[in-house]
Amino acid sequence: MILVTLVIGAIALFICFVYFKNRVWQIIGTLLSIIVLCGSLFMITQNDHNHFGMHKVTTTTTKRIYSASGSSANGVNMVLYQNIGSKGTENVQIYATKADQKKPGHTQADEFTTNKIKKASGNKATLKTTETRWEYKNHTAKVWFGVAKSHHKLTKRVNTFYLPSSWLHLSTTQAKQLKSQMAKMQTPQAKTQMKQQAEAYVKGKLQAAAMKDPSIATDKAKQAKLSKQYAAEFQSQLIKKAVASVK
Repeated sequence: MILVTLVIGAIALFICFVYFKNRVWQIIGTLLSIIVLCGSLFMITQNDHNHFGMHKVTTTTTKRIYSASGSSANGVNMVLYQNIGSKGTENVQIYATKADQKKPGHTQADEFTTNKIKKASGNKATLKTTETRWEYKNHTAKVWFGVAKSHHKLTKRVNTFYLPSSWLHLSTTQAKQLKSQMAKMQTPQAKTQMKQQAEAYVKGKLQAAAMKDPSIATDKAKQAKLSKQYAAEFQSQLIKKAVASVK
């Protein structure tokens, strides 16, 4: 609408200045046309630079995310980051939005986006995205300035990742190194060695537990439950050692 007013003002100025023969009406018409023309230009400038007729609206969405490495590869869940830009001070976070997603996605790479990593309780990772955009204050403002591209214009986006303590946050380079470390553990010799170490670890932990609770020595159900728990602990320790070697 404001562009229509601008065009009308320009046309009216031309008609009044060129075709009006009556001097008085020519002056009045010209002045009114200039007011309409300049007023339209002023309003367009205010909308473009100062977002006249608009206000900021903030929206927040939260969704569950999944490991960038696929379906908990080797029992490891992770969100990766990749530095971007010539200075490397900015980055994108890499993650999956579905459990069976083959190719992970990443956060937006623009000047409006900030990424944060926070620890969370539980075992599910989530992503909270808070966006602030310019919106028209009312229908009237939208009618007048609707042709401009300021509507829904993003001014700020904050991606906050809430990761359980068991999740890793690694660079893409570290992830490649970790993958190499984990591959070394998959050789027949390494598997045999780890199996022996795991059995010794579980046996030692069961003996220590039985010293505190003698009923464990004869309770097969308790033994099975604790054996599973200690085996998971052993695997977790192996992963932590592998992660520590790439950090």
